[in-house]
Amino acid sequence: MTLTKSLVATLIGSSLCLPAVAQDFDQFSRPVYIGIAGGSSNLDPESQVSQFFVEDDSDVGTKIFLGWDFLPRFGAELAFATLGSANIGPNSIGTIDYDVYELSGIYHFFNLGGYDATFDRRGLGAFVKLGVGVLDNDSPEGIPFTRENDFHLSGGIGIEYGFRFGLAIRAEIEAFDEDAMLSSVGALWRFGSNSNSDGGSDDGLFSNGSGAVGGLLGGGDDLPTMTDDDDEDGVPNSLDDCMDTAPGVPVTATGCAIFGGVLEGVVFESGSDRLVGEAQSVLNDAADVLLNDPSLNVEVRAHTDSQGSEDFNLELSKKRALSTVRYLMLRGVPAEQLTARAFGEAKPVADNSTPEGRETNRRVEFHVIDR
Repeated sequence: MTLTKSLVATLIGSSLCLPAVAQDFDQFSRPVYIGIAGGSSNLDPESQVSQFFVEDDSDVGTKIFLGWDFLPRFGAELAFATLGSANIGPNSIGTIDYDVYELSGIYHFFNLGGYDATFDRRGLGAFVKLGVGVLDNDSPEGIPFTRENDFHLSGGIGIEYGFRFGLAIRAEIEAFDEDAMLSSVGALWRFGSNSNSDGGSDDGLFSNGSGAVGGLLGGGDDLPTMTDDDDEDGVPNSLDDCMDTAPGVPVTATGCAIFGGVLEGVVFESGSDRLVGEAQSVLNDAADVLLNDPSLNVEVRAHTDSQGSEDFNLELSKKRALSTVRYLMLRGVPAEQLTARAFGEAKPVADNSTPEGRETNRRVEFHVIDR
């Protein structure tokens, strides 16, 4: 089938264009999912009922599915679909019903959230599917028909948007050999547990009693004593580089506020508001902190160097501030927690006459604010 062949070509082409999975990954925090979907089916029994003709080849289809994300880009899915019936003429003398059982491999060729080891598929993503299945036909009225193959190839392509707590919505188009197609919209829920035995996150962050967040300090007997923590940020004085942070403020492993200045690694393409790959990884961690503390509100401040006109730099910083906020929102952060501000070249922190200074001035800052 043409669609199936094109899906195979897409899968192979995407695999060649994207980096191969060259390392072992920890299990996802929610590796297993279950879902339900419904939509419009298109059925083609022409070759099965040669002595009759098809009066209506469309119906309502539904399916349930169970999946497993075993690598950041790859998963497997088992599904059962009821595709409805095709009306056979003349004069609607009967119907042929369609049920499908499928086992598919899934390749996620795009996800705005990245592909790290603890990936929850939050935000917008896209995927292709390739699988094998069994098509089960029946005619309640006893219309004679011939099923050419018990097994068939299937393929599909779709988009998915993941929310917090493993919930996601999905839209996809699937083709079951030359016999049927299903265009559907559905919902799914990813569940499971983190691969860490203590149930903690793999992203290097932890929460202390006041709600502050800091870096993991080690394990077992290597943990330093927490008895001396003058600023009550969850980081002991012996490791604290910022001894005056307020209780409850998210901090790094060295006790400095995460959202109290420049967010290192948030970089854009030259003259553009397009985030580079490293920046997405940094913002993923920032989104996790904000999602873990809904009371936390931050102001995203974008700055540029002095190259180019003042108006151009102000407009560029506006675009970069909004691009950063949009990315965090796509990762599930509510808009109420975010504010964007642009300063252009107005607030340099280094000498714009040197390359190093200009690089320092091109920055994005996160600051905690009260509302």
